[in-house]
Amino acid sequence: MISWIQITFQRHFRVIFLALLAVLIVSFVFTIGAAPGIGGADRQVQARTFFDLNLSNPEDQTTLYRDAELSIYLQAGYQNIPQGQLQEFALQRYASLYLAKQLNLPAPTEAQLKEFIQSVRIFTGQDGNFDASAYTSFRDNLKLGSGFTEADVNRVLQDDYRVRRVNTLLSGPGYVDENEVAFQLARTDTVWTTEIARVDYTSFAPTIEPTDDELQAYFDANAFRFETPAMVQVSYVEFPATSYLAQIELTDDQIRAFYESNPARFPKPASAEGESETPMVGAESLDADFQAVRDQVSAALRYERARRMSAEAASDLTVEIYDAQLKTDAIAPFLASKGLTLRDAPAFSRNAPPAFLGGSPQAAAAAFNLSASRTVSDAIPTAAGAVVMIWKSSIPPAPSLYINVADAVRADFVENEKRQSFVALGQSLRQTLQTAVAAGTPFADAVENLTSTAGATIKTETYSDFSRREPPQDFPYAASNSLESLKAGEVSEMVISGNEGLITYAAAKTAPVTDESNPRFEELRDQLASFNGTSTATGAIQALVMKELGIETDPSIEE
Repeated sequence: MISWIQITFQRHFRVIFLALLAVLIVSFVFTIGAAPGIGGADRQVQARTFFDLNLSNPEDQTTLYRDAELSIYLQAGYQNIPQGQLQEFALQRYASLYLAKQLNLPAPTEAQLKEFIQSVRIFTGQDGNFDASAYTSFRDNLKLGSGFTEADVNRVLQDDYRVRRVNTLLSGPGYVDENEVAFQLARTDTVWTTEIARVDYTSFAPTIEPTDDELQAYFDANAFRFETPAMVQVSYVEFPATSYLAQIELTDDQIRAFYESNPARFPKPASAEGESETPMVGAESLDADFQAVRDQVSAALRYERARRMSAEAASDLTVEIYDAQLKTDAIAPFLASKGLTLRDAPAFSRNAPPAFLGGSPQAAAAAFNLSASRTVSDAIPTAAGAVVMIWKSSIPPAPSLYINVADAVRADFVENEKRQSFVALGQSLRQTLQTAVAAGTPFADAVENLTSTAGATIKTETYSDFSRREPPQDFPYAASNSLESLKAGEVSEMVISGNEGLITYAAAKTAPVTDESNPRFEELRDQLASFNGTSTATGAIQALVMKELGIETDPSIEE
């Protein structure tokens, strides 16, 4: 049985996000609700009720979100859910539980809970069936301190059972029109034999010789694409790891432990050619492998600890600067008094990290977080040790002169024209191929006979007797959309996917029986009914949540 949470998160994300506006307003509610009153700091925080919860109460918020997180993990196996999605799910889940209380839906009996647990996603194996070992392992991990207790898990599971019952009641029969079933059946179960021409974009080389006037006009129309990016200029203090190597002392046990936790980093050196070795086994063999690379292990561990010390020293410096409340012009003398050198770095953009940051985009992003109000960065770890950056100036993006970006303009113009020419080539090839196959030429031969390809290489692949429900493993996904409107004997328009264009020829097309005599008809009708019913239930709960939050909804949703 597919659980409610699986249906909601795996099949109906699009429906869930219809209420994204509610999430934004809820965030606003939390912010305002958590703020002190205007009249004074001793005013109580105004209650923000959500059914029988107070969203301004930290304890109520914690219960709401912790239970939602645990439910998502149990029912879908997901962790670290984005905050917006977590808020949306938590509110909908609680609304369902409140509705269950109003309907006097009882908690599950022991037998019902046992059956429910066997359908929980986190307790199922790869075959989709209940895995007793996964259940036992989960319970054992709780005892090791996972942040949740068995009581938490039991409460959330019982609540999820009641949520599922509410969803079932709201879903109703899930009405499905027979024409909808027939349409989906034809879409998924039609059997195809296709030939696909793959047109290589990389080898496509049309002649493109733009004039100066064309380049100038292109630049004028696309000047925003050639702006000088925002830049930042900083000074920095380096803490090289090599300066701390002499302070590192290692014991044999520490070196051995480091080796055993990272054996893949230290493969045993190959023996000299012709050198014979006496085979060793067991502990003797492991010790021999370690001794062969001991010096490498020691050097790696020593450097790693030196890097850690450099990061600690850099962090200590930032704390000292903060505690001393130093102004920018006082930082250089302060560093000099400590024997540290402040170096100036050329201005750099976010996408071009300088060498002293080791080319790290994350470190460059930290530089762009600096400003006149926050002039000193945190300690930034690098491959060579650590650095601390001091903000000097931020340079906003600015228009570029054409003469300074002429090469970039030309390259962009040529690429744009090449792409448009490739699209035009696809249209021409499709027409040529359609005419050829209509005249009785096999598709592969028609492709071989193509002449006007501007250097683009084309290869043909055949896929026989497949459906969109069970496509060949290597069938190009982008080509599947071309099958929507193709009839047997027709050639599709070229679809561009990555560095190639795909032209699909429908060599054969066998439509399935689309009435109740097809065994798949009832199966697909049930699937669509489940989808429609779940959509109805989700919409009803969303409307309930938004009404409780005081947000106006589209009347058609409530209907």
